[in-house]
Amino acid sequence: MSNKKKLWQIFGPVLAAFALLAFVFLLPFSLTHFSQKSLKESSVSFSSQLVKGEAVKNAAFADKKVNYVPFFGSSELSRIDSLHPSVLAENYHRDYQPFMLGKAGSDSLVHFLNMQEMQKTLKTKKAVYVVSPQWFTKTGSDGGFDLFYSPLQVVDWMLNLGQNKPTKTDQFVASKVLDKGSVKNSPYYSRLLKQVAAGDKLTSAELSTLRLKHRILSRQDALFTRFEKTSNYKNRVLKAAKPLPEHYSESALDRLGYDEGKKNTSNNDFHIKNSFYTTRVMAEKKALKGAQKDYDYTQSVEYAYFQSVLDNFAKNHTDVMFVITPVNQRWAKYTGLNNTMYQESVAKIKYQLQSQGFNNIADLSRDGGEDYFMQDTIHVGWRGWLALDQYLNPFLSGPTEKTNYQINNRFLSKDWQNLKPSTDNLADFK
Repeated sequence: MSNKKKLWQIFGPVLAAFALLAFVFLLPFSLTHFSQKSLKESSVSFSSQLVKGEAVKNAAFADKKVNYVPFFGSSELSRIDSLHPSVLAENYHRDYQPFMLGKAGSDSLVHFLNMQEMQKTLKTKKAVYVVSPQWFTKTGSDGGFDLFYSPLQVVDWMLNLGQNKPTKTDQFVASKVLDKGSVKNSPYYSRLLKQVAAGDKLTSAELSTLRLKHRILSRQDALFTRFEKTSNYKNRVLKAAKPLPEHYSESALDRLGYDEGKKNTSNNDFHIKNSFYTTRVMAEKKALKGAQKDYDYTQSVEYAYFQSVLDNFAKNHTDVMFVITPVNQRWAKYTGLNNTMYQESVAKIKYQLQSQGFNNIADLSRDGGEDYFMQDTIHVGWRGWLALDQYLNPFLSGPTEKTNYQINNRFLSKDWQNLKPSTDNLADFK
């Protein structure tokens, strides 16, 4: 065998692989066309890859046939039962279709980066943002950051900035993202974020490099997203819709929610779904008695992360409904969670919203003691979803309203993060 043939056997496959990568990532053909079936399945995939990437999100929110509405949230989104928003929209042929963005671990910092990849498709669009007061621990709840992070988010963010001076929000978020391990270990992205945190503009040369990186990373995202398969819509949404009455009736649906809730929480006194109680609570029940008595959601860096999301909504004139979730009051009483503290955190969240013009709020925080309102310890289900539908359906079915937000950067400050809320000091905070 000649030396040329030997060399080809050794290096040929490597060269072919590089040629294939160049073909896929650099040539000008689209990888971002997704079928209607694929988009519908993606709307309830609860995939971290979907949150990390831009291809599927932008395809869905630019779709002309289906009015997909982004639902930003965390683990509550995956609690699918017969009255879940996706099920009601399907069965009653609503003129909108919820598109779930998030699962356990996705909070405001995750969603700020998530939104950087969909700026054009958020403009003047409607959205739903589910706020969990449980995010608002002292150090924030960003333990899931690495699960949802991708360099593509930072590239999109930098390109959105262009050669504009970074805003106070950009500077704040950049300073926090720099602390994350997945970013710290990348000298290239760390350097860019340090510039942004310092308030320095990006150069033309840096933006040119970012555009090339975007081309490669976005095509990689589009390609690998296609390998993710889910049957949640078929197996969970359509299945959950089967018991629903043909015509929408709040009273009939409430009766259904009551019956389903009662049937599915038969092995405990907390009205917690049987499977959740058996696998997550039963073995630890004794140890969890009184375990939450020192929990405090009133002072947290999360209030500043939340502000970064509000700033992004305002920039895009997004018409948003905010949902504030309750806790299971039976469980809260057992674990010692202070309800006064919980309501103080809710008041602080609502003040931050309303003082800046975010007035569409579905406050469910006082309803956690209602029968079968909650599916488990902190997540709504059954009658809780139906109660939420009384806010969501009129909002999402109606016209998009012109927004009039007034962003106050003081909500990024340590003063706000550490403020122990009371009626007087909330009203005095400017």
